[in-house]
Amino acid sequence: MKPWIVVLVTVLILRMVSFSYSMPSREASNQETGESSSTLQSIKIEGILRLVGNEPFTRLCLMDTQNRIYYLEAEPRDRIRSYIGTRVKVEGLLMRKQIRLADNRELPDELYILQYRWEPLSK
Repeated sequence: MKPWIVVLVTVLILRMVSFSYSMPSREASNQETGESSSTLQSIKIEGILRLVGNEPFTRLCLMDTQNRIYYLEAEPRDRIRSYIGTRVKVEGLLMRKQIRLADNRELPDELYILQYRWEPLSK
């Protein structure tokens, strides 16, 4: 048998074995410890509506009394944007988004409020 055929058959066998063996991943360990971003909790919160970031990359957020930031998704012409700087009450679903940097360091989770209803509060 020629040596290049032996090498080719060996490489093919190793590839088949590597595809059949499941490699451990960080995502699987995170889900086992309960660090999942897919669970949504109902939340009611009051705070000051803020605009954070630099143009054109600004984000709308709600800052509560403990200075936690909850990000809100809103269209540029949404009526809620006229209440930036005032106190509002928001009710919706809370989602946590885990942030990991390129060097694999973790940042604190970002909190998002999805499918929210809001109302301005009197001063």
